[in-house]
Amino acid sequence: MTRLILLDQAMRLHDNPLLWCGADAKATEQRLVAVVCLDQAAFFGQQYGMARASLLRLQQHLQLIAETKQALARFNIGLVTLFGEPATEINKLATTLQATEIVAATPTGYRQQQTLASLQRRYQVTTVDLNSLLGSAPLIPDLSSLPDSFSAFRKQREPLLQVTPAISEYQPQPGQHWLPPAESDKFCENFSQLAAFSQPSNQPGSSELHALQRLDDYIWQQQAISHYKNSRNALSGDYYASKFSAALATGCLSVRYCWQQILCYEQQILANDSTYWLKFELLWREFFRWQFRKYQNAWFSKNAIKGELDFSPARLTMHQQQQLNSWCAATTGVPFIDANMRLLNSTGLMSNRGRQNVASFLIHDLGVDWRLGAAYFEQRLLDYDVASNWGNWAYIAGSGNSGERQFNVIKQALNYDGNGDFVRAMLPELTTQGSLVHQPAAGVKIPAHWQNWLAKLTTETS
Repeated sequence: MTRLILLDQAMRLHDNPLLWCGADAKATEQRLVAVVCLDQAAFFGQQYGMARASLLRLQQHLQLIAETKQALARFNIGLVTLFGEPATEINKLATTLQATEIVAATPTGYRQQQTLASLQRRYQVTTVDLNSLLGSAPLIPDLSSLPDSFSAFRKQREPLLQVTPAISEYQPQPGQHWLPPAESDKFCENFSQLAAFSQPSNQPGSSELHALQRLDDYIWQQQAISHYKNSRNALSGDYYASKFSAALATGCLSVRYCWQQILCYEQQILANDSTYWLKFELLWREFFRWQFRKYQNAWFSKNAIKGELDFSPARLTMHQQQQLNSWCAATTGVPFIDANMRLLNSTGLMSNRGRQNVASFLIHDLGVDWRLGAAYFEQRLLDYDVASNWGNWAYIAGSGNSGERQFNVIKQALNYDGNGDFVRAMLPELTTQGSLVHQPAAGVKIPAHWQNWLAKLTTETS
């Protein structure tokens, strides 16, 4: 008897019930096999004519798998690494090993949901929601009555701030029979072809160790959490934001453990608006996860959760296609937009303030279908999370959990990069001093709502 433990969304040792689930009496009679499957379509496929993942994002994920394999090997646990269409590859492995049970993290994304649904037709599939704040009874929201407004969701959940507690770091259990590294390697033939893409990374989402070090540094060593609310709208820097998002997205950092650490800081050091606001942002993440489970693939419709489902391809005029290409290449001629897009293209990261502005600009100023922006972010972001990404893009477009949100790019540039320092750092070819660096290039169509703010640009610096 064999039980497969799918670790795709939970490549970590801390707060990982999937590793502990083999401690029951039944499991002592079973062989346990740790498995990760890299979805070929998700990393090598296309959508709307765009690659699904950049080389940088692929390299980060391969590094995470490699680090997880090393961590498990210390406990003599082998990690079977598969590559291809997940349901097909997992089924092949299960057949070979005569597995009857599969245990996995509760999925959020529709494609992951479909994979487990397919496997459930042949195997006993058990899921554990280990990446949600509200992952166990009685905290699990009822999807049928789940509010579609974040404010209503927050008011419903926030009064007691009850969160599923994190569990301790995994330790080997007596009687567990894991497939050891020496035996697991023979099932990794398909995955071995990805070795050519591997590249060491020290990004927070590339290993559990990096993620936990970042959390400790940000909260406890630098105590940067104490000024989070005041600094979170900055555009770059080491400590303006937590930068936990990549590790949370890849599953190498537990959101429950993260929440627990914030509470400890509040109890031992300081509780203020900033510590609350970081929890507030984690609630936003939580909200989108449950919204995605409620509406599933509707989030990929042109109208998202509003109106009739429309999965037809995005249609662009030749001019709109040129505008989209310029936006992706950071050559729109609007410095504040181009600086943020160049940061994304070079690092795979962008501040929350930058994301809102470039999204609003593409949708409302250039008139491009929001799904194309969401798809490009999916390709580039190292902290890509299906629910947060597509949910936020639909939010800005007005197809999601709010009316449309349009930002005045010039006003935002003056508010958050008043002297133009960020723009000049990202676009060194622009040498104009002061806020005048935000002046759009010749030929850029100037919307009427920019005019008053353009008049405020100056070469003066503070």
